[in-house]
Amino acid sequence: MKRLLCLAIGWFTVGCLAAAPVSAVTLDGSIAGDGYTLAAVQTVETQFGDASPNGGSELDAAWVRFQAGTLYLALTGNLESNFNKLNVFIDSVAGGENVITNDTASGGNNPTNNGWASKHAGLTFDTAFAADYLIILRNGNFGGNRFDLDFNTVGNTGLVEASTDIFSGSLTGSNASAVASGIGVAFNNSNTGGVLGGTGAANQAAAEAVQTGIELAIPLSAIGNPGSGDTIRISAMINGSNHDYLSNQVLGGLPAGMGNLGGDGTGGFTGTVSGVNFNNFAGSQYFELRTAAVPEPATLLFLGFGLFGLTGVRRKIKK
Repeated sequence: MKRLLCLAIGWFTVGCLAAAPVSAVTLDGSIAGDGYTLAAVQTVETQFGDASPNGGSELDAAWVRFQAGTLYLALTGNLESNFNKLNVFIDSVAGGENVITNDTASGGNNPTNNGWASKHAGLTFDTAFAADYLIILRNGNFGGNRFDLDFNTVGNTGLVEASTDIFSGSLTGSNASAVASGIGVAFNNSNTGGVLGGTGAANQAAAEAVQTGIELAIPLSAIGNPGSGDTIRISAMINGSNHDYLSNQVLGGLPAGMGNLGGDGTGGFTGTVSGVNFNNFAGSQYFELRTAAVPEPATLLFLGFGLFGLTGVRRKIKK
């Protein structure tokens, strides 16, 4: 009788926890209290200006969480308000481009929005990475303060979405659905910690401690509906305002000692970033996540209490 009661309690606990609501992510440009999991930490100091906070650009860490068919991606750090570009390339389905081609106006395969493809043509990712989608984020003052976002396919012109001034006259803020695909974005540029300026090895503890930056809510339906357990790869990098001069702020990170990549991979300005080949640098300049690899907090409780209940059953059987 006691064994049956314990079993009943165990399953009742599991059932209640399974039904318990999972706390939603608050899209506010901060990872605090949102149940994120660390995906990548910066490895090198920034040569695009240490955060003051508005006077520099740095990528300190990447954090992820999956919830209700949405990939929440937080890139902590800062983005200078001079229209420097934060480019987030996503490899989520078969196909894509390992070497970026030009735009269709110049004989390539990519859309012409924001002039990105003509400046990236020739850029080569690590061997395992082939970009399918690109999110371009930037802010500054041009006819007033504004924050802009583009979202497009890579390797074809199937999707181009562009929105300007998504925070209604502010450089920072939150917009739960910035483009037609339903991508939400928030930006909190208040960080003054994280990596220092320079080319030395990053203080990774300080980088991981940063709580604020760019926060994206990306419906999986917008990036090809990757299935449960599928691998998604992301390469995030800060570029100049004309897409023509790559910083050393990339996630996954570059080796310590690396300065800005520029256009030729060694810091030289060529007018494009066609000479950058990430295979030339140690490590992976992208990070990986799996759609089922980040359990929700309620799921963890579900498993813990379920095992507790079953442990009780097992002990009674042994007696």
